[in-house]
Amino acid sequence: MTMVKRYRFHTAMQQALECALDRAEYIVESARQRPAKKRIPSSGRKSLYQKLYELYTEECEKEPELKKLRRNVNLLEKLASQESVSCLVVNLYPGNEGYSLRLRGKNGSDSETIRLPYEEGELLEYLDAEELPPVLVDLLEKSQVNIFHCGCVIAEVRDYRQSGNTKMPMYQSRHILLKPTMQTLICDVHAMTSDNHKWTQDDKLQLESQLILATAEPLCLEPSISVTCAANRLLYNKQKMNTRSMRRCFKRHSRAALNRQQELAHSPTPPQLLLFDYLQKRREKKPGPSIDLKISKAGNCVDMWKQSSCQLNPPAQVDKSPPF
Repeated sequence: MTMVKRYRFHTAMQQALECALDRAEYIVESARQRPAKKRIPSSGRKSLYQKLYELYTEECEKEPELKKLRRNVNLLEKLASQESVSCLVVNLYPGNEGYSLRLRGKNGSDSETIRLPYEEGELLEYLDAEELPPVLVDLLEKSQVNIFHCGCVIAEVRDYRQSGNTKMPMYQSRHILLKPTMQTLICDVHAMTSDNHKWTQDDKLQLESQLILATAEPLCLEPSISVTCAANRLLYNKQKMNTRSMRRCFKRHSRAALNRQQELAHSPTPPQLLLFDYLQKRREKKPGPSIDLKISKAGNCVDMWKQSSCQLNPPAQVDKSPPF
């Protein structure tokens, strides 16, 4: 009887999970095709998220040029082309030139602030994760350009690595939204409470809670497994190529790794790696012709000794005495 109850319970849970997955698929597709229009107050300026949502709804209403393509993507690029926004410009240069950071205002004027080699890739890792680097928070706050949008920073990545050595280098551009993390919020609390005013621990915690409420995304408290399935599906679509094996492959073929390989190729081998270097060179050598040492059946083998001519001269004298 217990086994029957377990089987019925397992079947019911599996059916509920399948229904939740179907419901999540329907919710995601409905949001892509027919997003709900939100009421935006007429007074005051529109926030960055409100502008992106309006652009998303406008693109969903348009007919795609091809059936398999969607127009409601690359919203930051479309917003930057419609209006001038202040952003952080990241230039990726070819070879050993490294990368640089620039601050660009709404009027289009920019100035280079930092230039780093590819070996110092901590900032690039934050850009890849779409997170605001805590190291740049103080620098961005002290700059004359107001670069923050609802606590986030728009970054434009310009890739010059495929341009070559031309007089007018071309670049490929894309925009990403750097969102604040707990580390950046702690840096903000430190910066705000470092004045002459005496802040108690309760005041700092209250300030931190207000910053989290102002920068956090809307929270859904619907007690349904469909919400979890929909969130997991969206996260999977976003992080589909961000697996551990893919990150290791990208890091192995990054510019910093290639520069390190070029430096090690011209430097002498350290004494600790002499055996490894010998084995590596032995593997790289071309293998010689393979020799078949299998013993064939009688009549199907070739006697290699008979093929080579061998001339032996008989001895002049033969010793017939016994050996002892």
